Amino acid sequence: MDIAGLYELQKIDLNMDKARRRVAQIRRKLEEPEELKQVRNTVATLRSELERLHARQLDAELNSRQLAERIQESERRLMSGEVRNARELEALQSSIESMKRQRAQVEEVAIESMQQREAHQRQLADQQAVLARLENTWLTQKAALEEEETKYRRFYAQLKQQRQRLSERLSADALSLYAQLVERKAGIAVAAVQNGACSACNMALPTGVVSHARTAAGAPVFCPSCGRILFAA
Repeated sequence: MDIAGLYELQKIDLNMDKARRRVAQIRRKLEEPEELKQVRNTVATLRSELERLHARQLDAELNSRQLAERIQESERRLMSGEVRNARELEALQSSIESMKRQRAQVEEVAIESMQQREAHQRQLADQQAVLARLENTWLTQKAALEEEETKYRRFYAQLKQQRQRLSERLSADALSLYAQLVERKAGIAVAAVQNGACSACNMALPTGVVSHARTAAGAPVFCPSCGRILFAA
């Protein structure tokens, strides 16, 4: 059994797993930041409120002009002598006073709307500046992440090809044993012997086991502690 080949297969699989996990992390990071979403929503809300206040101001100004015209016409009639009946004169005078009060209220609404618009315009300008800064930062980060994702996807494709070529050289029995151990041993089927210990479980290995792992002619030697195949260069 080609233990060196299985160990190489193990390294390829670990690198493929790292690449997969990194791509998954990048995909999560490519989601638009919550802060950016919140500021964009704030800008949209401010713009909507500005439109509402502008419409309110225009309506109030239009009502004020219409009332001014009606007041002017009523005062003309009052002063022209067209109306001579005392009750009609009193009613006309009362109507003029009512329209003036109404116009004062309407003008107050127009002024209030204008002041609120000015305050909202300042807030909008501030939030638009924040939005521009956040979007520029995000676009820079996004470009870097997308570039990194492309690199890892290309790396993964290369590893996949390497794995295919290596698997074709390994025996069916070796691949079957490897797959079983990967399933049972948390993804690590082959462990290197490093400083007389198993690199997977870090347990010291008996000298005879180490020697056997180095000299065994294709027969797998297993770690007495974790049960993984030992590879001794």
